[in-house]
Amino acid sequence: MRPDVLEQAVRNDSTEGRKPFAVVATIGTTSTTSVDPVPEIGAICRRHHIWLHVDGAYAGMAAAIPEYRWIMDGFEYVDSYVTNPHKWLFTPIDASLFFVRSEQQLRQAFSIIPEYLTTSVQGTAIDFMNYGPQLGRRFRSLKLWFVMRMFGRDGLTNRLREHIRLARLFQSFIESNRNFEIMAPVPFSVVCFRINPPDKLLSESELEQVNTRLMDMVNATGKVYISHTKLNGRYTLRFAVGNIRTTENHIRAAWEVIRECAEQI
Repeated sequence: MRPDVLEQAVRNDSTEGRKPFAVVATIGTTSTTSVDPVPEIGAICRRHHIWLHVDGAYAGMAAAIPEYRWIMDGFEYVDSYVTNPHKWLFTPIDASLFFVRSEQQLRQAFSIIPEYLTTSVQGTAIDFMNYGPQLGRRFRSLKLWFVMRMFGRDGLTNRLREHIRLARLFQSFIESNRNFEIMAPVPFSVVCFRINPPDKLLSESELEQVNTRLMDMVNATGKVYISHTKLNGRYTLRFAVGNIRTTENHIRAAWEVIRECAEQI
């Protein structure tokens, strides 16, 4: 998200009689895991009295690593924040953590209490039906507690740090092979890449066909699973490191599978 474009959009809305009320910034976008400039976005939201929500669903876990605390820069402006331990903290799906600066505002937004839900402890006990659209919900906390107790802070941060190292290792394999190219920066544990042989001079449509075939061939081996996205209209493959049992041997084996399939193509 570009702060200058956001500022202009807010001003345009205000000029045209509309009232912007919320902005959603992202830490670790789905396609590329890029990070929005939260401090600049937050300052704009503060000036215009706009609720700022930050989506850190995947990459928010990285803040547990001391050298990655920078992803929480600007959080003094944030009104609400979510991150999902089931995406990158080894917790079975689903488990989301939601933080809010003002509990009262959250309750006011969601509280609809018909007579049959009125109790004698109304307003004194925490009732989670007033914190979101769900009336009932499962008890999700215990499985995350088990993970935290099992590995501890150092155990979890060391594993996250290792995943980032393994992604950088895979990135180095891509960069050392002339038939492949990196499609986006690698801030965390996802690598965006594609096959693009320099001597073939393929069009974007041809490159999409070739990379789709490569993804299908790799996934058909049953040894590796990669996904895809499109970046500025360019078909892009995504390699993600996130399983707690993934080792360097797996990364090297995965690269061999991808390279061999590419050679066949």
